[in-house]
Amino acid sequence: MEQDNSPFLLDAAAKWVVKQIKDNQVPILACAIFGMLAYGFAFTNKLVNHDEVFCLFSKGATVGSGRWGLGALDSILPNYSMPWLYGILTIALMTAAICVILRLFSIRSKLLQALTAGCILVFPSLIGTFGYMFTSSAYGISFLMAVLAVWFLCKPSKWYALPALVCMIASLSIYQSYIAITVSLLVLVLIQRLLKGQEAAPVIRQGVWFVVFLLVSLGLYCIATGIVLRITGTEFNSYASDSVTFSLSSIPEKAALAYSCFLRFFTEGYRGLMPTALSRILHWICLGAAGVLLLVWCCQEKGKSLPRLLLLLALIALLPLAINCMYLITAADSIHTLVLYSFVVVYLLAAILAEACFPLAVPGTLPALGRRVALNIVTLALAVILASNVCLSNQAFLNLYLRYENAYAFFTSLAADIKMTPGFDANSKLALIGWLEQPEYCSIQFEFLDQLEGVRGFTPNDYSSQRFLEYYLGFEIAFASEEEIEAVTHTPEYQEMEVYPYYGSLKRIGDILVVKLS
Repeated sequence: MEQDNSPFLLDAAAKWVVKQIKDNQVPILACAIFGMLAYGFAFTNKLVNHDEVFCLFSKGATVGSGRWGLGALDSILPNYSMPWLYGILTIALMTAAICVILRLFSIRSKLLQALTAGCILVFPSLIGTFGYMFTSSAYGISFLMAVLAVWFLCKPSKWYALPALVCMIASLSIYQSYIAITVSLLVLVLIQRLLKGQEAAPVIRQGVWFVVFLLVSLGLYCIATGIVLRITGTEFNSYASDSVTFSLSSIPEKAALAYSCFLRFFTEGYRGLMPTALSRILHWICLGAAGVLLLVWCCQEKGKSLPRLLLLLALIALLPLAINCMYLITAADSIHTLVLYSFVVVYLLAAILAEACFPLAVPGTLPALGRRVALNIVTLALAVILASNVCLSNQAFLNLYLRYENAYAFFTSLAADIKMTPGFDANSKLALIGWLEQPEYCSIQFEFLDQLEGVRGFTPNDYSSQRFLEYYLGFEIAFASEEEIEAVTHTPEYQEMEVYPYYGSLKRIGDILVVKLS
């Protein structure tokens, strides 16, 4: 065979990529298929919400939010919200992260690989992220870095802790919330090692090592953030300063809150992770079947290693806290769907328990029957959860599209009315006062999306209305300040106005063109 001695690094890189694709064919194919089914519409249409309109040519708050890594990506990811390019790039980054996860946990079943990959990729947190397309690819990098930190940390040599630290700090500098991904995966690593036969003592030692790594990572990130703030002369914005509420004394209370919120995901669709009744039922079924698989495993372990069994149960009980660890350090009202991406480790846990039970139970016995039934229920539940979330993503993007069309129609009509208003000139200011009632079908047909962050859509009342007029209609007009609006609302002329769109709902009061929305 002729040996290839190409001097080009690109040749070597291309061969490495091709090898990785061959070694990870199933998850890559699953991500490609399910990713396009779920997100194709968002990639081929310019869907917007309030922040997406405002940050069409930026990445939003960076250094002031502690996300200095997000700002550093400007030279790699230009400040243009490009749905097709950034959408595909985000899917590629997420696919790479998913392949690393499946290799990390040695998921061998092709079916479980496909279903787990699909459930991680098509999850409400990523659906919401694509509502903020301007940061989606950067968040994809942050997610990948959070996963790679676990990958390096689980290598045999302690020297791999150095690249793990680099990955963890990089992830934190882009989007701090993805530390919950790392924490949850590390707990899952310990669970799997117990399932594979490791004794309790070495697993505990490794757990302590993981905790030390996380504390060092957070400490170095805080030091780096302080240095960046000092160099740039920037202060934390109100969002960042108000969100962080950590104190040692509050840990018990916040831990209890983390567990209660985890339960609320399943009971009321809290934060939009399971926004429909069908989704919540499917998750209960999946958990129940996974519980049966755990029971089958425990039956086989009974009497063999009690400390290992107790530690396993303790770690599984700890997993909800790991998933919701952001509740320990941030204000509860700052936590939304995007922050809770770590919930996907629940699907991984189900897949790991399924794989652990493959060789167990003597045929013809009750444990064997329970294992067989539970395995099929887990896979069916994951499949239907995946299908449900594919449908959810398309419903969410339909809502964004309709909200955009409604807002565009409203502002097109309003711009025409403004231009025909007597006295309109270059010095005129616009004041939208009140709240515009949305079409009734929005609140009826899309009520289940209310808690899913990022997909509520753009409305004329949003803070970015001025930029919507400028970017999407090419109509530039200054907006009145809050003080000016307050003064206008107390005038007799305003009190006599009708509600838009009826005659008399748009009036010039001083230099301000007032539109009374309600």
